Amino acid sequence: DGRLLTVFTNEERKDARRPAPREAGCVEHLAFNVSRATFSQVPARLADHGIEFLQRDRGFMDSIYFQDPNGMKIDLACYKFETPEGYRDVDVLMTAQRLRVERRDHHITEEHLADAIELLMAKRDRLPR
Repeated sequence: DGRLLTVFTNEERKDARRPAPREAGCVEHLAFNVSRATFSQVPARLADHGIEFLQRDRGFMDSIYFQDPNGMKIDLACYKFETPEGYRDVDVLMTAQRLRVERRDHHITEEHLADAIELLMAKRDRLPR
């Protein structure tokens, strides 16, 4: 959506060699949305560099977690859906969440996403052109 994140680093700073603090007020992790093409390449590339990682299926997205050299947890995330033209990612996610709650399901699944996109497309098709 055009947001920009700038990270300033001190290249002379020594590696903390410990996990980043997780107390209240600290950053838990940074998440970056990446394309499916990039996401599919990440595990092999991290392994090639000897970087340990954890891959998770979040229902509506996939995530790969690893630590940067300063101990900050990084999340490379990739949505499991293509947002229909004329809508935003949040429209799909909010509709999928509404369906999840109505169905009393534990978490958003790919079925909720597919049904949400179908509902949004039907709504768009009913709009005057």
